[in-house]
Formats: sequence, structure tokens, C-alpha cells
Amino acid sequence: MKIHATLLIAMISLTGCIRMTCMSPSCLGEETYNNLMHPKPYGAHWIKDGMTRESRVIDWLQCGGGERLSDGYTSQPGLTTKEIFDGLNAHGKQLSSCIKSKGYAYLEKCDARCL
Repeated sequence: MKIHATLLIAMISLTGCIRMTCMSPSCLGEETYNNLMHPKPYGAHWIKDGMTRESRVIDWLQCGGGERLSDGYTSQPGLTTKEIFDGLNAHGKQLSSCIKSKGYAYLEKCDARCL
């Protein structure tokens, strides 16, 4: 029994080391690593010609987005999981429609244009 516990602990320890090795820039590549470790907020992916950080934030907030370019959705206590996701989806559609109407386009993979 003691051998099984020791073996289990050794396997868990090694698994952690292997996982950490594969989460390094040298394993994943610098760009993938940065995207995983420092993801851009949803609103940062919406871009248009001539925008500034400040103008995008103003437009984002006017459309119902949240601070720091988050989606801005907050669920109410007591809702079921389905109701929460339905509300999130409806909010996302409204937000997307509004920001598109202001001339923004969604950029799947952020680059320098995301500011």
C-alpha cells in the first residue's frame, strides 16, 4: 500500500513538471504564450479606422460594454444556469450589433490595431 501511495505522488509530481514545461514560451512559441498568459479583453478585439483607445472605450460603454472593455454582463442572483447563459448571449448580441453600427469590425486575432 505504501508503494502505491509513493508511486502516485511521484506521478503527480512529474505531471506537474511536464505541464509547466509545455506552458513556457520555448514550448508554445512567444506569440501563443503571450496570448494565453495575457489575453486581450473582448472589447479590445473591436477595431475601426481612426479610432483611439479613448473613443473605443466611450463607444463600448455607450453600447452596454463594461469597464476595461469587458462584456459588461452581470447576472442576477437566483437565476438558473440556462437563464444566465441566455442573458449573456442576448447581451452579447446587443453589444455586438451596437458596436458594429458604430463602424467597428471584430478582429479574431489581436495585433497592433487592437491598441
